[in-house]
Amino acid sequence: MTAVGQLPKRESILRPRLAVTALFLANGTGIGLWAASIPPIKLMHDLSDGELSIALLAFAVGAILTMTVTGHIQARFGSARVALLSSLAVSIVLPLPALMPNLSTLALAVLVFGACNGAMDVAMNGHGVVVERRGGRPIMSSFHAAFSLGGMIGSAAGSAILAAGLGPFATMGAASLFSLLLVAGTSTSLAVPDAGPTDAASGFAWPSRAVLLVGALAFLCMFGEGAVADWSGVYLVTAAAASTAAAARGYSGFAFAMTVGRLIGDWVVHRLGAARVVAFGGILASLGLGLTLAFPQVDVAIVGYALAGIGIANIVPILFSAGGRAVKGHPGVGVAMAATCGYAGFLLSPPLIGALSGFFGLRLALVSLALALLTVGLAAPRILGRRGGPSLDRSSGGAVN
Repeated sequence: MTAVGQLPKRESILRPRLAVTALFLANGTGIGLWAASIPPIKLMHDLSDGELSIALLAFAVGAILTMTVTGHIQARFGSARVALLSSLAVSIVLPLPALMPNLSTLALAVLVFGACNGAMDVAMNGHGVVVERRGGRPIMSSFHAAFSLGGMIGSAAGSAILAAGLGPFATMGAASLFSLLLVAGTSTSLAVPDAGPTDAASGFAWPSRAVLLVGALAFLCMFGEGAVADWSGVYLVTAAAASTAAAARGYSGFAFAMTVGRLIGDWVVHRLGAARVVAFGGILASLGLGLTLAFPQVDVAIVGYALAGIGIANIVPILFSAGGRAVKGHPGVGVAMAATCGYAGFLLSPPLIGALSGFFGLRLALVSLALALLTVGLAAPRILGRRGGPSLDRSSGGAVN
């Protein structure tokens, strides 16, 4: 057993780290294939945009419901066990939306899918923080890089499957099979050495000021990320007179830059510290989005969105890790709080930008994204710095207050 206060050797977390990475990869691939399946599911049921939005809203409702409780379940039953079971649940329910005969059953299936996915999201992040804490150095960005890579793999695989003339059941079935193989392969490697059979339990408690501040940063960051995903192409078509194919390159640049940023993120966080990475990232993302708004041209926008992707890349992994360190007991509780706040921002931003654009025009409405990310950058040193709140110390990975 490791002595109290002594960090284990880094080699001791290799297997659980690879296992958590596999869960993130499986989740990202499943979400990518789900995104590719939405258009054919819409056509299959002849859904209007409004009817489709009902089904997609069901995913969000299910996710938020389980996100709020998963951290406490991890505290009671152990993070590795809950991460494994929630991942298996997602793998099993992935094909359900493609099997439903009408809108009502589709919405119900998507609700279940969203609930399982929300639980998996919190569980794998919560266990990731446990593994990171045992290893003594930042590793959360590598997990989120695996999710981003999975999204790209899933999107490409989905396009290929659909181009071959196969339907949404084939895409979601492939997602289920791939996810089951990864989860089954990691089932014996998730447990952290010397961590004991279960983690310390934590009862329900109101969020502390530290968690609320971290959650506020997560909300603002994912507010920007969610709106870029939904509105970047629309902005380029309307403001830059781009074709739909050219407009898609804007978000592709954003997603690719985010993936690259996360691949090198752990090294950057270890060198600079969490607070500086969030501060620089928020300001860089704000400048990138400002560039796209100041010069509405496709080539300029690709550069601007890429800068935003690099800036945003490591903010959420750092904030989830900080949320896990901002509570006593199991880190999954703090991760759940930060994730719920962030996911709320991700879900609210697209309709809010749409409402603002109705009053001020899309270009001015998107200024709110740059302002939100600028606020993250300016507030990070105080909230995540040594005197302002919980953060990852660059040397020990422990909580810093």
